[in-house]
Amino acid sequence: MESEARYVWVGATVVVLLLILAGGLYWLSGAADRLPTKRFVVYFQKQSLEGLQIGSPVRMQGIRVGRVADYTILPDQPGTVRVVLEVDRRTPVLEGIQAVIARNLLTGLAAVDLTNTGQSRVPLMRVPAGETDPVIEEGVADLSRVAELVEDLGRTGHESLKRLNSVLSDENQRALAGTLHNLNALSGALHASVPELNATLAASRQAAQTLQASGESFTSVVRDSGERLARVTDAATRTLAEADTTLQATRASLTRMERELTGIAVSLRLTADLAAQEVEATGQSLRQASEALQAAGRGLADPVRILYGPLREELGPGEVRP
Repeated sequence: MESEARYVWVGATVVVLLLILAGGLYWLSGAADRLPTKRFVVYFQKQSLEGLQIGSPVRMQGIRVGRVADYTILPDQPGTVRVVLEVDRRTPVLEGIQAVIARNLLTGLAAVDLTNTGQSRVPLMRVPAGETDPVIEEGVADLSRVAELVEDLGRTGHESLKRLNSVLSDENQRALAGTLHNLNALSGALHASVPELNATLAASRQAAQTLQASGESFTSVVRDSGERLARVTDAATRTLAEADTTLQATRASLTRMERELTGIAVSLRLTADLAAQEVEATGQSLRQASEALQAAGRGLADPVRILYGPLREELGPGEVRP
């Protein structure tokens, strides 16, 4: 009886050890984490896949929802990599979803992050022609977006400075200096013509006095002789003609000065408008730079998460900290 009991004990122990060994092998093989999945395809063209490998995690909102099943470097499309993802069927993969590469700065390991853009509430089910699985669109990583914004800002600032330099070019400065010189010359000419105008008015006044005197003389001459009357009339006519000529010359001078002043005013208005447009463009560039830096600050607000990945409490099923 003792031998039989001993054999039963040994057999039970062996069975328990075999069950424990089978459970350990099952756990090590990851079979316990194998849930029903669905395959999706992503064509990466713009992002670096350094650190990405088969088995790399696929995450949504920081939670692991799948893994990288396979990848293919397309020989007929340089720079394009076809990556196959296995995603838990319970994951809401909607139309318009985008995939980006997220890389741990400390370990260098990469993962695929899925983000629903909110453009649609319809699950992604459509399979394009020539494919066996639905295709997820490639997105743009936050760091790449910041780099593009900074590059656009630099390019816009360069163009603004180039335009400002063209406005303040030597040719425009010479034109502005010539305009100011012409304005000064016109002012000087106007100031110089003031004595002439005064002389013209004095001559007109003198002509009027002469005409009045001629009228008085005419009265006396009529009484004396018709010949003297004719001479006085001719003198009066010549005086009036000279006065009229002087007035016409004065009117022409004033008209010419008015046209020159109008041209100068138009030139100054165009120069001011152009400078205002350049200042407005520079302000818009600085506003875009501020928005880009704010977006970058929001994306890098948590440096611990970027360096060390998610906290231990945020790890998904089967996920461990590196």
